[in-house]
Amino acid sequence: MVLADLLAEDLAPPGRPRRPDHDLTEVEQLRLSVVQLEHALASRVIVEQAIGVLAERHHIRPREAFERLRRTARGMGRRVHDLARQVIESVSDPRAVLPGELAGRGGASPRPAPPRANQARR
Repeated sequence: MVLADLLAEDLAPPGRPRRPDHDLTEVEQLRLSVVQLEHALASRVIVEQAIGVLAERHHIRPREAFERLRRTARGMGRRVHDLARQVIESVSDPRAVLPGELAGRGGASPRPAPPRANQARR
């Protein structure tokens, strides 16, 4: 278990904070900022977890995993956060087929894992 796993449960707000329909006092503005920052942090934790899952599963760099996640979400008209949550839920079954390019680039199989240090010496 990593810090992101611990934070995900504690920081998961019920939904995106709403914008107020009236002028806020300074204290109300600060409270709203705190709620918005907590929401952003919780969303980021979920996206970072999904990036880790995809990077490990497909033997790609985290940046490429994020690009695939973002590209697929855009192509489906979904939010990155929502698709990231689906990726995390697929961890219990690594063979689960995820939408679009998450299963591989254009249907191609993922790159093979690079050889480990002790295997390369053989």
